[in-house]
Amino acid sequence: MSENITTVGSYLASRLEEIGLQHYFAVPGDFNLVLLDKMLENEDLQMVSCCNELNAGYAADGYARATGGASAVFVTFSVGGLSLLNAIAGAYAEDLPVIAVSGGPNTNSEAEFERLHHTLGGLDYDYPRAMFSKVTAEAVTIRDPREAPEQIDHAIETALRFRKPVYIEIACNIASAITSEPTARSF
Repeated sequence: MSENITTVGSYLASRLEEIGLQHYFAVPGDFNLVLLDKMLENEDLQMVSCCNELNAGYAADGYARATGGASAVFVTFSVGGLSLLNAIAGAYAEDLPVIAVSGGPNTNSEAEFERLHHTLGGLDYDYPRAMFSKVTAEAVTIRDPREAPEQIDHAIETALRFRKPVYIEIACNIASAITSEPTARSF
């Protein structure tokens, strides 16, 4: 973490460390690269790179089973999330608190009506969150760094309380945005 500067990505890393994670599973992609850079700044968490998103999801499933706690998996927007979806549905059926984190499109893309690669080709950017909402206890999209701490905390708390997966999507241009510091709390 940079000196006394908390970003959305470093906030998430701090919270994952706080709930006891030592590892997280990831498949890098263009929409989550900045987020993963922020995660890597936390030396108490280790990224485990996976060959594909379904593999990463099953690794996170196994981590939650083996530790008896939560786990986290990071993928890129749309194509990565769609590949992860089956593993998260399985975690939902098995009552496993897997925190699925996806990079999201730049917040300017929707305003500028951009058609994005690795999507279904339309201008609706909310379909991954909507799909995950069917197999998670909470599905949030973070597009404002001021709201990120509350959204992240609520999602993590929901995963732990209900022992179900959650989905957190963070816009790629928000991952390095400055936000408030995490305060001590008990999840």
